[in-house]
Amino acid sequence: METGNGSPFYILVRTGVTLELSQLSEDVRTMAEVIANRHQTTVDLVELARQWLAEHAGDGAPLRRAARNAQKTAIPTEEPLDAVHPLPRMPERFAVAAADGSQIQPDRHGAVLYYLINVGSLVYHHGSGKAPEAKSESILGYTEEDLYEQGMRVAGNLLDVRRDLAELKRLADVCENEGSSSTVALIDGSMVLWVLSDSPPGARSRKATAYLDQLDRIRCSGGIVGGFISRPSYNEIAHLLYLASLNGDTNRAEKHPNPLERLPDRAIFARLPPGARSALFVSSKKISQTDYAPRGHEVHFFYLNVVEEGQDPIIARVEVPAWVARDTGKLDLVHGAVVAQARITGDYPYALARADELAYISSRERAAFEEMVMTALLRAGVRSTPSPKAHYKRLTRMR
Repeated sequence: METGNGSPFYILVRTGVTLELSQLSEDVRTMAEVIANRHQTTVDLVELARQWLAEHAGDGAPLRRAARNAQKTAIPTEEPLDAVHPLPRMPERFAVAAADGSQIQPDRHGAVLYYLINVGSLVYHHGSGKAPEAKSESILGYTEEDLYEQGMRVAGNLLDVRRDLAELKRLADVCENEGSSSTVALIDGSMVLWVLSDSPPGARSRKATAYLDQLDRIRCSGGIVGGFISRPSYNEIAHLLYLASLNGDTNRAEKHPNPLERLPDRAIFARLPPGARSALFVSSKKISQTDYAPRGHEVHFFYLNVVEEGQDPIIARVEVPAWVARDTGKLDLVHGAVVAQARITGDYPYALARADELAYISSRERAAFEEMVMTALLRAGVRSTPSPKAHYKRLTRMR
């Protein structure tokens, strides 16, 4: 149809179902059968991995050098590989701070180019009776310096690094304000900025330095820091055990297929008692060795069963810097704090769950912010509209 001035006008209506479930039924049935078969294979591999773990529990020292030269292989510490540490006694009072972030990516189809980072944080004072302290902070990037980095638009991994830095900076602020050696700062995810691994050395070094500066602030404040990884998919221990089965021969390990290649480490440690942690290991990530280690922040990790007695195991990975790993008191506090927090919700640290909630930007909030941007542009005398693609996507996705 046409409008009064002769221009075409289209009405877009979303009708019917776009996902044809009937076409997928046979594939789904086959998938279930394949997964059932894979499950039995996994059971057998877990038994093999645990056998190697017991056989080579005391081989950490001779394996250490070989592990550092191997790929994707956890590096043993002084602890036996099969060590189990029960839940430690905790101080009567301690604080747990957590931060998480979300972002609105720059959209070239939008009315104007910008990004938004929103960081949510929560401080939970165990044993104090105080209400948790919740906070949300936003960072808007819109200048040329904000939006471009070495000729590349700041989006994807580049923006992820800025979000990670904003989260850690918020935790450093909290630790300085608390000024207590009984404050544990929790990061959601790995402490290793793995997204920098493929960056040019200069850019990687600058970003890593900015991140490590915040870790320095936490250390100097007396606080403690750790990264919590839910349902981890790492297989560094699986690689270490295969290397151990070959007596540390890295050449053979690289040439022959590892039967444990796709076995997640969490499966190996699913027998950890409730509240107990595994031995400590050192991360094999290259950036941890080259950038973190010289400043005392080389990343260590352990696996932890966060549930209470009588529940099915839920195995998480917890990462800590070297200065926490080498201090028994600090390490015990991270261990106990994570378990205490996870048991509030049943399986996941409460402070991290609330930080995620505070950081989340809903579709309604996104729309309201876009409206705010459009209004501000009009008041500044700028008329800008989304691209035709963005306009029609909005029309067809309206419900």
